[in-house]
Amino acid sequence: MFYAVLVLLVYEPYSSSKHSGVLSYFNRRFIKEGIFDESLGRTINTAFELRQRGDYREYVELEYEDVEPFIVSAETFIKTVKDYLDIQHGK
Repeated sequence: MFYAVLVLLVYEPYSSSKHSGVLSYFNRRFIKEGIFDESLGRTINTAFELRQRGDYREYVELEYEDVEPFIVSAETFIKTVKDYLDIQHGK
């Protein structure tokens, strides 16, 4: 999902070296402006928080059950971004 957001930023006057900056811009530009449904914002933000916990907190080990709900959500997220890009910038 994060890489799909990075593709969106190719067409935006914004760049950031931090994941949090990219997600913040995505939320401001694409979620709050109503380009994408709020559920997409919740999905990527929750997945990012889960990733942060798994990568940076001690004694946290993510199980399949923790991440499995994001598989379908990620597919939907990526398809939505792709469809948007196809409409906005052609195939």
